[in-house]
Amino acid sequence: MESPINLDYVAQLEQRLVDLQYAEKLQQALFKISSLSHDEMDLQQLYHKVHLIIDDVLEAKNFFIALLDDENQTISLPYFIDEKDFDEKDMTGQTLDVGEGLSSYVIRTRTPQLITANIVKKLIKSGEIQEVLGSTEFTCWMGAPMISAETMHGIIVVQSYQKDALYNQNDLKLLDFVANQVANAIEMNVNESQRREAQLRLAEQHRTLEQKNITLTKTIKDLKKAQEELVQKEKMASLGGLVAGIAHEINTPLGICVTATSHLFEEHNEIKKAYESGELTEDSLNEYFDEFSQGLKILSSNTKRAAELVKSFKQVAVDQSSNEIRTINVSQYIQEIILSLKPKLKRVSHEIIIDCPDHINVEINAGAVSQIFSNFIMNSIIHGFEGIENGRIHIKVTVKANQLKIHYVDNGKGIEAHSLAQLFEPFFTTKRGEGGSGLGTHLIYNLVHSSLNGSIKAQSEPNKGLAYLIKVPL
Repeated sequence: MESPINLDYVAQLEQRLVDLQYAEKLQQALFKISSLSHDEMDLQQLYHKVHLIIDDVLEAKNFFIALLDDENQTISLPYFIDEKDFDEKDMTGQTLDVGEGLSSYVIRTRTPQLITANIVKKLIKSGEIQEVLGSTEFTCWMGAPMISAETMHGIIVVQSYQKDALYNQNDLKLLDFVANQVANAIEMNVNESQRREAQLRLAEQHRTLEQKNITLTKTIKDLKKAQEELVQKEKMASLGGLVAGIAHEINTPLGICVTATSHLFEEHNEIKKAYESGELTEDSLNEYFDEFSQGLKILSSNTKRAAELVKSFKQVAVDQSSNEIRTINVSQYIQEIILSLKPKLKRVSHEIIIDCPDHINVEINAGAVSQIFSNFIMNSIIHGFEGIENGRIHIKVTVKANQLKIHYVDNGKGIEAHSLAQLFEPFFTTKRGEGGSGLGTHLIYNLVHSSLNGSIKAQSEPNKGLAYLIKVPL
């Protein structure tokens, strides 16, 4: 006689089989969803594929995605599939107030929710929600927030109208996982849009810069022509400051840019030769990267400075005191000025010593300070250290009695007494006919008196160097 069939055992086996099939489908769904964020597709395609994947695992014929506009407290529906809501009207693309329904409950709690009709009644009674927007005939409702990097993008909702299609906590976990993946995809899409917008802005800025460069070139030509006319008419006394600005202020940053560009070309050619010959080392490559980075900083700072100078040339010399005033750390700022001159300093073996406490911060015309030190250093290199291989520059800065004192000393060849008396006069130069404009020290004098409201004195003897003392009230 055969043993009776154990119906409970058979039921258990059937349930295990169902569970295994569900687990297999769930695993496949998770893999597909994880892969979606790496595919190149727009968000609308992503929403549709996510819907198909979820529908393959659980009952998801009623599915929608709502994006949150937190500022306006609205939600938009880029994807909406529902059998009964809104009299079967397609709500895709519609924008609604957040309200106080189930969707707003998920957004407010920032946690996934599994809700039945009974739970809805409890939520209404407790005041958590006010009403259910749309059909209330669902048997089960799930909503999961789409959150990435603490940003709430919206929610994903799945609901069932079938009595035999009830969701469980595993289904809720799946929906929560999906919501996280979609949130990441939305975040990536937003970042990509922002990147494209930034590129468009950069392109527009580039076009604007090109136009400004054209205008700058024309302005320089016009200013040089004006300078020549001023020289011919010998209007040195009244218009010396303007001529100084025209001839020197613009040429200084542009000359630095030209020198920096030439230096970068040389470094590029050397590293290219080393690469082609197989002699490229890690140290030389790192050194090249450092040189290139510093070169770019120099070009950036000096083109900006040139643009600012062109703007200032629209005013006469007496308006130079209206330049921007800002707080600088003197020691750090001097280092930055020396860095801007590095392409020229690398060609010589001179030493620059900076004696300035790190705590000196002053509110001052930073552009004037930069121009003064640049002219000091270049005058020492070109004039003071002519025929000297290892010159030394000593810069000492102190603050006493609410006064900034700058001592600048080089150990160059110095100048004669009669030249010292004319040092700050416009167009005075010891390099007449050799490229000297005679405007460098006159520019320094104007900057100290007009822009800094300070005073400057010079002291020198032949073969004993040249010293400047600048006093600036703070």
